[in-house]
Amino acid sequence: MINKIKKHGLVGSVRILYQKISDCFNKIFFNIFKLLPINGNLILLESEGDLTDNAYALYDYMNSIDLLNKYKVVWLVDNVKEARKRLFKNTKCVFKFPKNICVLRAYYLATCRWFIYDHCNVFADLHKRDKQLITYLSHGWGYKASKGSGSSRYLTHPDKLIATGKLSAKGLAEYWNEPIDNVAILGYPRIDFFFKENLQVSDLILNKLEYDRYKKIIFWMPTFRQSNSKEISEEYIDNQTGLPIFETYDSLKKFSEYLNKNNVLLVFKLHHLQADLDVFHKKFDNILILRDEDLSSDGVQLYQVVKYADIIISDYSSISIDAMVLDIPLIYTLDDYKKYDESRGLFPHNAIDYMPGYHIYDDGELMGAVSEILEGKDKYSEERNNMRKLYHKFDDGDSSKRVVDLLKIK
Repeated sequence: MINKIKKHGLVGSVRILYQKISDCFNKIFFNIFKLLPINGNLILLESEGDLTDNAYALYDYMNSIDLLNKYKVVWLVDNVKEARKRLFKNTKCVFKFPKNICVLRAYYLATCRWFIYDHCNVFADLHKRDKQLITYLSHGWGYKASKGSGSSRYLTHPDKLIATGKLSAKGLAEYWNEPIDNVAILGYPRIDFFFKENLQVSDLILNKLEYDRYKKIIFWMPTFRQSNSKEISEEYIDNQTGLPIFETYDSLKKFSEYLNKNNVLLVFKLHHLQADLDVFHKKFDNILILRDEDLSSDGVQLYQVVKYADIIISDYSSISIDAMVLDIPLIYTLDDYKKYDESRGLFPHNAIDYMPGYHIYDDGELMGAVSEILEGKDKYSEERNNMRKLYHKFDDGDSSKRVVDLLKIK
């Protein structure tokens, strides 16, 4: 006890103790509420970043076909005050991981019929009820192998995991140590946004981001390597940007000058754990730094903006696989391929053979690839379409419908 007080201080130690007591009472209330009947109209949703990603796309779909008139939805969120501003009808929200005793959260968890999540399985240390359905929509499948022990430590595992195709289903099952039979190949709800028009998003693209000023729009979503969270930073990289190819502010500035000369806009969507690095608070003429809060403040979803891209640059991230559905040129930055494989691991083992696009190892090659595409060349079109068949069973914009049908929400 004395050592803990020395480590965390008296106030810090009291806070830790209070949190543990609150967690204990929340579990007690959960078990008490399990004595009540399950609410057959109650759906709980969760996403990484409040009201985003696959869970939000599914929620948006349910609203569009009036399912929210029948079902009550509760979002588990980090920021209740902000989330309430963006909810549709018949929806409430509670703290995902409350710092205090939260009876209402325990009640919802214990009595919901469905829990559908992108990122955090809040049932991981709880025993769900037999009639409850836990569905993992995933926050994307890229080329990364598992870094941890998957879900083997969970008390409650998902009943279903959602994947886009046979290859991603196999990887997802291995990543989470789940039986392949638990994986349903239905497509991601967020990919449905690629097939839908939205006037609010169109207005943002034309009037605020001014995409029409540029010859081409490049969207770059790098896998995060270096972040302010030491637990999930890759240990081998330590530079100003935490990025491949461009390790310094000066190198990014040089690329911005190239983009300016060719009238191209690069939209840099950084992982939220990386976006706070100092270099990304500086200005670049033809590089737009897009953060999660920028999207939420405008009330749009990431994939609603991605659909306007002419070129995608990525690496091991899920966007490089999802974007195959858009059928646009892909550029893979692979200068740290070997180190990333040694540090994190890749799936499939020969992942580089499953990347249908330019393989880039320095800034000169990157500018060369962009220049070729600007000339109208699409060298990897056939390869990209062949690979899409391995990763995507569907490309019809109906993934949300398939998920709803699977879960018998009607």
